[in-house]
Amino acid sequence: MPFAAIATILLISYILQKVPKTYGSDDSLNVYQKFQSGQPIQYLVVGDSIGRGSGAENPSLTWFKQLEHKMYQKDDSRLHGDYVVQSGSTAFEGLFKLSQRREHEHKDLIFIVFGENDRKYMSVDDFMMTYEALIRKAKHLHPHAELFTITESSLKQDEFAAAIERLSNHYGATNVDMRPIFKNSGYTEKQLTKDLVHPNGHGYKFYANAIYERFQDNVKREKSIAELPSKLHAHSDLELTEIEHYEKIKGFRPKGGYYTSSEKGSVIDYRFNGRILGVKLLRSPDGGEIKVWIDGNEVTTLNTWWPFARERYIFITNGLSPGTHTVRFEVAGRIKALDHDTLPYVRIASIITN
Repeated sequence: MPFAAIATILLISYILQKVPKTYGSDDSLNVYQKFQSGQPIQYLVVGDSIGRGSGAENPSLTWFKQLEHKMYQKDDSRLHGDYVVQSGSTAFEGLFKLSQRREHEHKDLIFIVFGENDRKYMSVDDFMMTYEALIRKAKHLHPHAELFTITESSLKQDEFAAAIERLSNHYGATNVDMRPIFKNSGYTEKQLTKDLVHPNGHGYKFYANAIYERFQDNVKREKSIAELPSKLHAHSDLELTEIEHYEKIKGFRPKGGYYTSSEKGSVIDYRFNGRILGVKLLRSPDGGEIKVWIDGNEVTTLNTWWPFARERYIFITNGLSPGTHTVRFEVAGRIKALDHDTLPYVRIASIITN
């Protein structure tokens, strides 16, 4: 009987240690104080395909799930995630999607993961503006949250990485640069990635370990939470808005929430006042190409092909002069897909500007 009683007491003690702590509603504590007192931590990821863990062999091997597991196993600390992520997205898309969120639950920790796609669509100055606007939006929504910025392992453009580092230093964010960590890991890019861009589960383990080590270092030195100082970029206080009403239309028809056309030469025009311009559209397996004209000048061609249907918010340009502008979208009649017999549909919902 004494032995059974002792065994029962030990079993109950063990179970109580493993029961999730549910007293994590004291949002007056910052993330490091919650960690030290054993309270659950709420985190948010705003990012692209690496932000969402693309390339991992299964969901448990994404960087954030490995981080959750490591924090729980080593420190009995529980992390709960929320995600504003999209493959192929830029900081512009992250900013717009974050601005559109209707409910903003308390967050203790925010991860920002962009750069690899941004360098394909914009200059480093445009990137710095939108990335800073994203930081400021995140801090406006969650003023007590700590910021971690991730410089992706695949980012080859040093000027983009330098912009992330500069902004991180200015805002007191913790920047985790994965490029030297991958380089000095002893493994090749092929061994750490699925496709030389997206890490595999082994590669994401390095992400989780690096973030964990920086987090622990912040705890030890009692780091202050990231602040919201004066802005660095003159135009980073972006408040993006949609314009849904077109000025002129030919060939497009309303269908399923989009103006849709598969006819070459179909056009839709919008008028707007703003320095920056983006477009809200549907990318899909039958998505075609669109020529974009601003004030009568052809500025770019957008490809709306994607292996599955997704609504996207695409950056077009920045630095437009003050005053009224006109943007025209024209169906090019081409599609970048393996099935060349597919009709090239274009589906546009609105434009996005400040």
